Amino acid sequence: MRQNTSTLLKKHLREVNVVEPNDLGAPLLTYIYRRINIFFKTAPFIFVVPIALLGAAGLVYIFGILIIRLVSLLQYGF
Repeated sequence: MRQNTSTLLKKHLREVNVVEPNDLGAPLLTYIYRRINIFFKTAPFIFVVPIALLGAAGLVYIFGILIIRLVSLLQYGF
């Protein structure tokens, strides 16, 4: 028997919308994950780019020329 298109679409939408909430096991970890994840869902580059730049500058400051040589080696290796 053929089902009409709207019945198939409604069935599919019900299947797609059934998503279990994220649970990390420990309530504290789940709470922290949900609070941090809000920022990454709305505007990830506002946080990721400055943190990456600060991390790169920190590595260069701490390790100096060694980190530049390591990055060059990895870049040519892959």
